[in-house]
Amino acid sequence: MAYRYLGAVRWLALALLAVYLAHLWIAFGSSTFLYLYGATWCPHCRDLDAFLSKRYTDSYLFCKIDLSEECRRAFDSLRGVLGTRVPPEYREYLGSIPQTYVVRDGKYIVAIVVGAVTDERFWRNVTAMEPRERVLLVVPPNVYEIPMSFSEQSDLVSKYILVNGASTRPSRGWELGPQILVPAALVAAGGALVAYAFIRGRK
Repeated sequence: MAYRYLGAVRWLALALLAVYLAHLWIAFGSSTFLYLYGATWCPHCRDLDAFLSKRYTDSYLFCKIDLSEECRRAFDSLRGVLGTRVPPEYREYLGSIPQTYVVRDGKYIVAIVVGAVTDERFWRNVTAMEPRERVLLVVPPNVYEIPMSFSEQSDLVSKYILVNGASTRPSRGWELGPQILVPAALVAAGGALVAYAFIRGRK
């Protein structure tokens, strides 16, 4: 009677493995990071931090310009560099917080979002964007494109966005939390089922 279920056991084990691999792809395959410049005294910054930290746990950084001198200098430098590239009516927004930089592959800026945008659909769309040589400056409800080459974007990210003085560092997700242990247990169980089915099938 047990032989009737060997095929089902194999398929179950493969399904468990597929679920685990999909989890790894989601957790570790994402190449988009969000860098929020803000301050602890800013209520809009705190609201956005609460929103982003829950949804982008392993791909988010809050750079607090009131607590870190390095964050403050980086933010001021970005404002100065970008201020020469946007129309005068947009320059004032570059000094506003919260201000979030959406970075792909650790070197491309796909968007700069000014304000506490807490719409899930908006963030899903903006984090799915591919790098271009035009950076979106989003000041809801307005959007402006900043011409910027890939090399210029990479230079800005390396100099002013990946700062060491941030309050939290973006994690790659390899901590032994439930998001790792649960799928690992599932794939271990699946492996045991495959081994059992293989052994039983050879008898």
